[in-house]
Parts: sequence; C-alpha cells; structure tokens
Amino acid sequence: MTKMTGDLDMVRHSMAWIFKTIIESLTIFAAAVIYFFTIDAELTLWMLILSPPIFIVAYIFARRVRPMYIDLRERLSQLNTTTQENISGNRVVKAFAREEFEIEKFTDKNVNYSAANKKAALVWLDYFPYLETFAQAFNVILMIAGGLYLMDGRITFGEFAAFSSLIWAISNPMRNIGIIINDIQRFFASLSKIVDIYYARPAIVNEHNPVDKRRYEGRIEFQNVSFKYDSAVVLDNVSFTVESGETVAIMGSTGAGKTTIINLIPRFYDVTSGRVLVDGVDVRELELDELRGNIGMATQDVLLFSDTIDGNIAYGDPELPEEEVMDYARLAAAHEFITKMPEGYDTVVGERGVGLSGGQKQRIALARAMAVRRPILILDDTTSAVDLETEEHIQRSLRGLEYPCTKIIIAQRVSTTCEADRILILDRGRLIEEGTHAELLAKRGYYYEVFMLQNEGIGRQVSQHGKE
Repeated sequence: MTKMTGDLDMVRHSMAWIFKTIIESLTIFAAAVIYFFTIDAELTLWMLILSPPIFIVAYIFARRVRPMYIDLRERLSQLNTTTQENISGNRVVKAFAREEFEIEKFTDKNVNYSAANKKAALVWLDYFPYLETFAQAFNVILMIAGGLYLMDGRITFGEFAAFSSLIWAISNPMRNIGIIINDIQRFFASLSKIVDIYYARPAIVNEHNPVDKRRYEGRIEFQNVSFKYDSAVVLDNVSFTVESGETVAIMGSTGAGKTTIINLIPRFYDVTSGRVLVDGVDVRELELDELRGNIGMATQDVLLFSDTIDGNIAYGDPELPEEEVMDYARLAAAHEFITKMPEGYDTVVGERGVGLSGGQKQRIALARAMAVRRPILILDDTTSAVDLETEEHIQRSLRGLEYPCTKIIIAQRVSTTCEADRILILDRGRLIEEGTHAELLAKRGYYYEVFMLQNEGIGRQVSQHGKE
C-alpha cells in the first residue's frame, strides 16, 4: 500500500513539477548561453567556468543521498505495516493487554522514519551552501571579467547591461539543480519500487484462450506430487485418486500439508514435481477460468466482503434468485441466525465479517461455496467453529446435495470424516493411511488414536455431567 500511495504520489509530483522545472531550466539556460555567445564568446566562457564544479557537487550529493531515500521509503513501509496490523488486529491487542507494547513499537518505527527523514534533509543542507555560493559567484565573475572587458572597450555598456540583466537565466538553473537532484533521487527511489510491481508477472497465468466452458465430471488424481515452499518440503510423493461423486476427507496434524493439497487443485500453486489431474488432464494444461469455474471452495480463513449477507452468499453467481440464496443458507444451517439479524439477508456485514461469530462466518462461506453448484466442492475445516448439532445438519446437507459433486473435506473431527467414502491421513507431507472409517479403525494407527482421544473426551464429559 505504501508503494501504491506514497511512492506513486512521489512519481506524480515528479512528473508534474520536477520534469517541468528541468525542461524550463534547460530551455532558459540554453537560450541565455546562445544569446551571450552572440554578444561575446570569451566572456560567456568565463561565465560558464563555474558550471563543472556545480555539476561535480550535484553528482556527489546525488550519490550520497539516493541510498538514504531508498532506506527512507523502506522505513515508511514498515511504519505503515505496523499501523495496519494494529488497526486490523486491535481486538487481539486488547485481548492480551498489549496496548502499551504496540504503542512503543509504533513509536519506535515512527522515530526511525523521522530520524531517516531528518538525516536525508540534513545532507541537503551540507551541499546547499556550495551550490548557492557557486550560483552567486556568476555575478562576481560578470563584475570582474565583464568590467575589465568594458574598460578595454571589448564590449559596450549596453552589452554589459544585457549580460547583467540576464545573469539570472544562468544562475537560477544552477541554483535549482540542487533542488532538482534532491527530488530526482526521491523520484528514482520511489520509481524503482513501482516498477517492481508494474513489471511483476504471475508465474501462474490465465491465457484467456477461447474455450467452450464445460462442466467437469470431477475426477481428481494426484500422481507422485511433491511441493516445496522455497526449501521447505510440504508434500512428498503424494499419490491418490478421488473418483467423480466421491467424498474424501483429509486429516492430519497441523502443518501436514492438508491445505496445500487443496490449493494445488485450482492451481493457486504449481507442483514442484508430479502431476495433478482433473478429469484426466493436467491442471497446468487447463484454462484457469474453466478450471476454477468448476470448483467451489470454502477456505479455512473465511473472508466475507463488506456487503449484504445475500450478496456474500451469491458472490459466485450475482444473478442467483433470493429464494435459492435462502435454500443454500438453510443447507448450511445459516438461515435461522440470518433471519434474526436486524435486516435479515439485507444486513450488511463489516469488513471480513466483523460482528459475526466464527461459526456464523463459516456457515455463510459454506453456503457461498454450495450456491455456485460446482462439480468439485472443497471445504477446508469449515465446521471447526460450529456445535455438533449444527455440524450434523451440515453433513446431512452435503450428503443430499441436488447436483452431482465430488467433495474434498479437510477436518479434524472424526464426526465430520466418519461418513466419507474414503479418508486420507497425512503426516509431514506424506500419505500414511488411506481407507474408510472402519478400515482405518482396524489399522489402529493415527486415525484410531484421534478417534479414541475424541471419544474418550466426550465420554469423560458425559460422565462428569452425570455425577453433577
């Protein structure tokens, strides 16, 4: 955001003022020098003798100040980052009583930016006296050299007066060169950051080739898929197949690679090695519009837009009738709490769904994913914040969808995964178990341990409640 606001504004300022000043100064300087040469070339050369020292001083100043402005823009970016984090995360800051710590952190960033700004400004003060002295020295040279030439009769008094009246046309551009160099260095420091964004190209692109968009059958296959974030291995030689219309649940410890698997299907990332196939075609050979147009997703990090609830549910299909919006809200167990809100489906939710509970946001996101009626439905831990009764309602809804759909569900609750056609267990990026609920219990591996832990916890709670 700093690049798109502060840096862009600096470039706008440069285009509007600095370049105009450069062109204006060069034009006036060139016109004055040409006119002076027509009067007396030797006196003109004496007048220009100070130009090389001025350019040398300006060059030294430019080399010294440019790294400072690059550092200054970076510190401004850090300051804005700290500010944005504190605004968006204000509830977390308050919950942990860390207001004083965050104030100190912001103050530290603010002081660093202020110090860098002052340091850059003071560098200009180091060179300004030299530039100003050289600019004023043009008058001294004119008085000495021009006076001697006038007394010798080389030039007339009128010609001397012409030099004297136009001396500003040489001294002012030379005086401005320091200011111009100062702003030019700010301009290049900002421009380099904007150029990085402007010429950045995504590795995964949509070619927008004209294709007849078709509805996929929904068969998904992973063939020896490995994936790395930089040097960190996230998936290691993972292979499995999800048949059309099948429901597959994925379980595993935190960081096992579950979310990465579902991000590879719509090509949010590309595999490091191996292949991901949809209907027998490598996803890298499919048009992104067509591929993602066949996938409905409810992600782990729920994002709701600053819009009505109706608008959020119908986000994937703005033409969706209100009756169908309500139907999908019912399937996601969201209709009841929505109707209790002040304006029902016309209630405007705040940024990222502020004002709604985690479970309410998850149910709206689930309704949004189902409403697009895609042949592939991907749910990333979308029932983690709802109670068991609501979860059971959602599971029944998913089993009874009116349209054919391949479902991939990431979950940590056995109650969510137990009725899946197959369950995949990931551990440190490798597929360690695969089978139905009964088959995995019989193996007495990871799934069995999770099942026992969750049921033991439920049994203990029921027992304690009975004693009370």
